[in-house]
Amino acid sequence: MARRRKAGRSSAVERVAHGGRLRAEVARVAAGLMAEESVHDFAEAKARAADRLGISARGSMPRNEEVEAELRAYQALFQADTQPQWLAGKRRVALAVMRLLTPFDPCLSGSVLRGTAVADAEVTLHVFADAPELVARFLVDRGIPWSLDATVVRFGPGVEEELPVYRFGADDENVRLVVFPDDGPRIAPRSPVDGRPMARASVDELERLLAESPH
Repeated sequence: MARRRKAGRSSAVERVAHGGRLRAEVARVAAGLMAEESVHDFAEAKARAADRLGISARGSMPRNEEVEAELRAYQALFQADTQPQWLAGKRRVALAVMRLLTPFDPCLSGSVLRGTAVADAEVTLHVFADAPELVARFLVDRGIPWSLDATVVRFGPGVEEELPVYRFGADDENVRLVVFPDDGPRIAPRSPVDGRPMARASVDELERLLAESPH
């Protein structure tokens, strides 16, 4: 009887260990897809990784944090000469655009701020306006063509809001302005990576970040 209980415990440990290895493998493959194949969405990257590995997408799925950790490792190992350069380039473009958009108190967010931007990642800026049309008019007055989109951001469990997004090009980079209302507390939405309030950087903070960068 004791031997059967011991065998059962060993089998359970083995299943947990196997599940952990599968999670790690899905995270590794998903990170490679994000780094090399322009897959920007964590859920899509994990689903495609699971399909490539021939496992169920409903089990052994890593958290987004695990995938991003693998992405950092991948970039450090395979893109050490190139990724820091394009990251710095995207940050410089972000700074130039933020200086232009000073009336809307712009902040940098997303993968360009976190340091995990892939080659074709958009520069995501959060701006604040009494009405989205003010941003559109500002861009038009400066001869900047834009396209309008929308995104849903999450502020907490069950608290979501659809916000307008203006997209345009700047120095060969794609810029994405998410327009937040300027009539209340400037609460950051939750990050898709870890669920915590999304990091934001002001012009001064981005200037310091660039000054500290070797690139």
